[in-house]
Amino acid sequence: MFFRLMYHVVLPLYVGFILLSTISLGKDLNHVLLIIAGVTFIGSILIEPKFPRYLALFSTLQVTLLVFLHWFSQLNWCYSLYIILLSKLLFQHTLKVMKATFLGFVVITLYTMIRLSYTPSHLSSFFAIASDFLTSLAVVLIIQYIVEMEQQKNRLKEEKLRDEMRFENEKMKLLGELAAGLAHEIRNPLAIIQGFLQHSKTRSFNIEPWYELIYGEVERMNSLTVEFLQFAKPNPSAFDLIQVHHCLEKVRLLTETKSIHLGHRMIYTEFNENLFCRMDLDKMLQVLVNMINNALEAMDNKGTVTVKLSKDTQDAVIEIQDTGRGIHDKDLQDIFHPFFTTKTNGTGLGLSICQKIVQDHGGTIQVKSKLQQGTTFTIRLPLGDVA
Repeated sequence: MFFRLMYHVVLPLYVGFILLSTISLGKDLNHVLLIIAGVTFIGSILIEPKFPRYLALFSTLQVTLLVFLHWFSQLNWCYSLYIILLSKLLFQHTLKVMKATFLGFVVITLYTMIRLSYTPSHLSSFFAIASDFLTSLAVVLIIQYIVEMEQQKNRLKEEKLRDEMRFENEKMKLLGELAAGLAHEIRNPLAIIQGFLQHSKTRSFNIEPWYELIYGEVERMNSLTVEFLQFAKPNPSAFDLIQVHHCLEKVRLLTETKSIHLGHRMIYTEFNENLFCRMDLDKMLQVLVNMINNALEAMDNKGTVTVKLSKDTQDAVIEIQDTGRGIHDKDLQDIFHPFFTTKTNGTGLGLSICQKIVQDHGGTIQVKSKLQQGTTFTIRLPLGDVA
């Protein structure tokens, strides 16, 4: 919009002002040629966008026409037209600083040659020439800076667009994997139920002895679909500024009974009460309860689950450490993948859901493990500003 106003409104008005003032002052060499040069110059500016392939030709034509306009008008005010045209050329043609400076000097040299043809040469004229060249240098450097900033901004926009497209592709790929995995997982219990029903129908069997099995398979399908729906992005409006310590205290109360029942000990230590994060409390409770339940189930013998809360620069750091059997190195890179599980009755969606919820909160989740020594999950959440 700025360039359209500059070159399609301001520039024609200034040329009109040059024509009017030249004719009024009676300084022009030829009225007709002056008007033709001015009108043709403006015409070339206005029609140039329609012929982008001939940009260099139009640029050369415009410089030539401006020289003629200056020659016929014999007004120093044409200097502004040279500066405006120079800025237009620099914006249109991507040039290095040295080439842009050279172009600026060429344009101002043309102006100086025409100016010297109708003004007497004395000391002040040479100082004026030096001033014109310094002004052109300043204009070139300023415009080059603006062009580089615009190019950098465009590069950042392109990178952001590529990242967004990459993210969308990865999301679609993940959804495809989830859909395929869910279909595969649901097909097995459906096949079992279908087999029992067909068998009972053809032989008139009473299926009551298999009620529990059939019900268990239906529950398994229900569990799969419920966990699959957990991948829905949390509603940002449900995010509140919550004390992380308060959240962990709730988690401790929710998991303490299971810990005692399994004969394990749970320790909540090294906590910082002054850490607040923006979160969906229900979703975060779901993550932390899932993580601690996994830790409790990973310990075959009596063990300890240690929960720590600390601060690292701008993040709240939650560590959940168990003394269980650990995770094989070959499995560590897959544990967050949907439907990957080492449990006989697991769906393989729990950790995937936890990772997604943490990422939706702007955080990260990492894992370290050693066989027969235990596993540590580390969750980082960005701290919120407390008003």
